[in-house]
Formats: sequence, C-alpha cells, structure tokens
Amino acid sequence: MSPALLEARGLSAGYGERVVVRDASFSVCPGSLLVVLGPNGCGKTTVLKTCMGLIPSLSGDSTLGGRPVAAMAPRARARLAAWVPQLAEAAWSFRARDIVAQGRYAVRGPFSPFGEADEAAIDGALAAMDATAFAGRSFSSLSGGEARRVMIARALAQETPLLVLDEPAAHLDPGRQVELMEILAGLARSGKAIAVSAHDVNAARRFADLALLVGRDGSSAFGPPSEILTPERLEDAYDTHFIHGDHETYGHFVLPISRKQRKGD
Repeated sequence: MSPALLEARGLSAGYGERVVVRDASFSVCPGSLLVVLGPNGCGKTTVLKTCMGLIPSLSGDSTLGGRPVAAMAPRARARLAAWVPQLAEAAWSFRARDIVAQGRYAVRGPFSPFGEADEAAIDGALAAMDATAFAGRSFSSLSGGEARRVMIARALAQETPLLVLDEPAAHLDPGRQVELMEILAGLARSGKAIAVSAHDVNAARRFADLALLVGRDGSSAFGPPSEILTPERLEDAYDTHFIHGDHETYGHFVLPISRKQRKGD
C-alpha cells in the first residue's frame, strides 16, 4: 500500500483551550476516498482544517505526504493538497473561470503567465464539474450550487495528489450530490487521495473506502464504512433512531425515523 498522503495520530483539535475533537487517528492513501461524518458542531470542519495546517493542533500529530503539516510552508502544502472550504469567498469582481484559474497559482505562482497546460487544466476542471456553460459569468451572480461546483473545479485545476473538501455537497440538488460523489470516487480510483466531510450516511456507505465518524463528545472511530457505520454507532453519534435496509440496486441504506429521548429532555 502507498504511504498515506494525509495522516493524523492522536490528534486533538479545537480552539484555544476548547477541545472539539480529541485523540483522533486516521489516514487516507492514494486511491482512497475518506468520508468524515458526524452531527452538526462535532468538529468535522475543525479536524480537516487542522490536518491542512489552517489552524494549529492542540496535541498529537498530523502529516501531509509524511511531513509534519505545521512545518510546511503554505506553498508546499498547496502543491500537495487542495482545500475546498464550506463557504465560498464573495469574489465579486471575478468571473467563474478566474476563480478556477486561481488553482494554478500553486503550480505557476501568482505572477507567471499561463501556458497551454494551465489553460487545459482549467478547461478540464470546468468540464469535470459541468461548469463550462457559466465560466464567463460573475461569481457573485451564481447560485449556491453553481458556486460550489466552481470552487471544486478550482481545486481540481490545482492538480494535487490530495483533495480535502468540507461539505462539498452543500447547496447541490440530489442529482448533483450523487454526481459529485461519483466524480470523487472516480478521482480516488484514478490514484488521488480524497478526504471529504459530509452529512449523507448513505453516500458514505455507497462510495467511501474509509469513514471517520465523530461523536458529540469529540470521540471518533475510523475504518471501513461497513465496520464504522453500524446501527449502534450511528445512533450514539446522532442521537437518532435509524431504519437499516438493503435495496437490490442501491445496496445498504439507512433512514432516520426519530430522535432519541436523552436524559434531561
């Protein structure tokens, strides 16, 4: 197996003295898709930002390409890993294509002229996200789903071996959500390492190679989705009762049916 491109060992993440996720250990190697799941506010974004070096860790280790992320310069990180935030910048004066072109800065630098390879990477990224038709429009005029697709295209144009995406399915309709997960799974099969936070347990079961389930108390479990997304773990993590079933075409699925009654409610 190839060495992990992203790895956390005993990682605790949070802000100041407030620990959000504690003692998490997980990894994603080339050719694998990791989905990070958990209830709102559990720390999915926090742990991914920490692994990307965007916020400091409270304890433990996180590495990118085997190097401690805290010791890496931003440019070095950008050549190894592309980050797609949950919220897109306003970027009022930029066209959608200009946003995607920013992904080439990690390769070329902000002042080097673009060549044919750069333009091809931009065109390919727009096409992959079905965003070519509105590439010339102002970013501020795009719908939430269109803007999300442009931000993902920017990461694809960066052409890094690792992609880390924070809830990329937000604002996408159901068909686009499935399409996105198919694209990410395809990128993983082509050799990239993908880490993505999500709320869709069914998508994780269907597309992911690995799952990290974060609980409300900051604990976490990591491994194959079939072992991690069990009825007991899901109910504990989400305080919700689920129906579990199998469909001849779709495969295994879960449906939330009611919130659990917690002590003190």
